[in-house]
Amino acid sequence: MTQPTAQPDPALSRFCQRCHTLGATLWRHDPATGLLPITLEGPGIEWLASRSMKQRLQAEIDFGGANQEPIEEIDTDLFAVLLDDGTASVVALLLGESVGHGAGFNQDAQAEGFNPAAMLHNLRPVSRYTAEQLRALRKTMSWSLRDLRQLDEQTAAVDDLTDQLSHSYENITLLYRMGRSMSSLQSPGIITQSICAQLRDTQDFGWVAAQFRHGEESVPDLNGRHLLVGEIPCKDETFRLATERLLSQIQQDSWSKLLQVGVHELADLAGSEIILDPIHHDGRVVGVVMAGGKTGDDSEATSNDIQLVDAIASFLGTFHENAARFHEQRNMFIGTLQAVSAALDAKDRYTRGHSERVSYLATLLAQAIGLDEAEIERIRIAGLVHDVGKIGVPEVVLCKTGRLTDDEFEKIKKHPRIGYNILKGIPKMEDVLDGVLYHHERWDGRGYPDKLAGEAIPLYGRILAVCDTFDAMSSTRSYRRAMPREQVLEEILRCGGSQFDPTLTGPFVGLDLSFFDEMVRRHQDAADTETSSSQAA
Repeated sequence: MTQPTAQPDPALSRFCQRCHTLGATLWRHDPATGLLPITLEGPGIEWLASRSMKQRLQAEIDFGGANQEPIEEIDTDLFAVLLDDGTASVVALLLGESVGHGAGFNQDAQAEGFNPAAMLHNLRPVSRYTAEQLRALRKTMSWSLRDLRQLDEQTAAVDDLTDQLSHSYENITLLYRMGRSMSSLQSPGIITQSICAQLRDTQDFGWVAAQFRHGEESVPDLNGRHLLVGEIPCKDETFRLATERLLSQIQQDSWSKLLQVGVHELADLAGSEIILDPIHHDGRVVGVVMAGGKTGDDSEATSNDIQLVDAIASFLGTFHENAARFHEQRNMFIGTLQAVSAALDAKDRYTRGHSERVSYLATLLAQAIGLDEAEIERIRIAGLVHDVGKIGVPEVVLCKTGRLTDDEFEKIKKHPRIGYNILKGIPKMEDVLDGVLYHHERWDGRGYPDKLAGEAIPLYGRILAVCDTFDAMSSTRSYRRAMPREQVLEEILRCGGSQFDPTLTGPFVGLDLSFFDEMVRRHQDAADTETSSSQAA
């Protein structure tokens, strides 16, 4: 006996298997083609597949359908169940004992040209049920099918719930990771790009992008930025310009969360529908986050996708506000440091701008040796405050026009430790203290204050040592003129391995010093102007 034809309905397929186990003969009923036997082998199949049986069953099906009666009630000797799978039906037949003894069917069999005795002999193995058993089987099979269908519905509901929970878990995990990453406010562009990448990977989007308005100076790193993760079927610049046009038109409530192909320019350029949500900062639209080109089993945007993009846009709005506050506070902090260092440098016209220039040179050198952005920023701050300890050195020593005596030099040598003690109690300054304390240490161990040598000197101290010495040699002092550039660079190289870390001298002499020279001129002009004003007074 062959297996029943595969059915779209899993419950119906399993029900057919149970019917086979019970010895039922299966038919498939299609309104277009009528009845066709599924069972092709077994006792009595010739009679069960006969034209007369087919006509009898079709008549019962038509009668049941017209009267909206359950097909199970069509005969006391014949049990039939009509099951609709949406496109066709399966009829399951179970024969009673009276059929096996020929009651009422000899005429049909003879009309088909069968031998009644042979027909009865072949039908007895499959017509073994009493009328009472048929009634019980009818109820049992009806319950079985109903239970199978309910089980499939419940399984589908559980699977759907599992999918939803899995999707929700992924979304929550994504939002959690985003929240964690947003705690760092020093690189808004990198963080925003990472968020776009996470959204793309989590939701199977072909691409995700964030676009920010031009003129949003509150977060310079995001001002006018177009951050795209993935690929779109048009030139990036074309898409960016189209997004800028859209941004210029978006007001507080004049936007659509779903851009359709054939309706909106951006969707046409991307070749797919686009989920779009504005990024707000203090009640104004500062940018948009977009996602499109969705792949996977469901290529259309779902409400879950739209809600997730909306949540991410809200996150990015909060992040933009926090980044703006951070930028503002950092500028105030740096401004304060610059003011303090400038006030110290201005005590002597020959050291005006020294800390600012050392900070700039240290930034260039840190970039040249491949430090990351966060460390470069800390090196810049260390350069600004590296001489803050001179506040504890007598002004008569700092401003002396001639060479220092040994006693005076000993007082100067205290300024790294004084600066360290001043700054060590200030929050968020811990990582710059090494530069302040050790910028006068030497690679050969002959420096101060602790006579450290080689790599025992922290990196910030080694970087600032080169930059501090270069600026000193490049500046005019009360006791000498500034040294020529070639001579200064030769001295830097010559002292690699003795005074300086030899791995830093090569990168240093390769720096572009054009802006440094401009800084020197600017600071010298300011010092000359102040001197002239003082003399005139």
